Amino acid sequence: METDDADRPGPRTPPSPAEARAALADLRADGAALAERVVTPAWYHPVLGAIVAAITCTQAIGSHARLIFLPIALFALPLLVVAYRRRYGVWLSGPAGPRSQRIQRALMVVLLLVFGGAVLIGLTPIPYPWVLPLAVVGLVVPIVLGRRYDDALRRELASPRPGAA
Repeated sequence: METDDADRPGPRTPPSPAEARAALADLRADGAALAERVVTPAWYHPVLGAIVAAITCTQAIGSHARLIFLPIALFALPLLVVAYRRRYGVWLSGPAGPRSQRIQRALMVVLLLVFGGAVLIGLTPIPYPWVLPLAVVGLVVPIVLGRRYDDALRRELASPRPGAA
């Protein structure tokens, strides 16, 4: 009965240069295959933007209506993720490299500013129509930056070097 090196305790011999090159080629091929599979559908970012805009607009409606519409809009966020994951069978939990990470951070900062501005409008005597520009930003930014994030993510996944964009 033959044993495999992986079954034996103790130090393992390093792979030969040819084996290492083959393993790296396999990893590059896997990254390229994953990059092809991680294509966000055209509907995802507009729906995300609409949800963000809806959450933002809830600050401009009466408190009773806000108690109804805000939880519905907030509940739509995880539903969007679940729908995407079930339909396409893929979900990445984070950026793959420096460029996608920068885009993700920019998106988060803008969305936090939009939500913060909307809450400020809801809690102060600032006229409610001022929530509309925030809602427009909340609608447009996920569409624009979401697509850029996807492009950067796919390039970084398919890249032969870590951190290459």
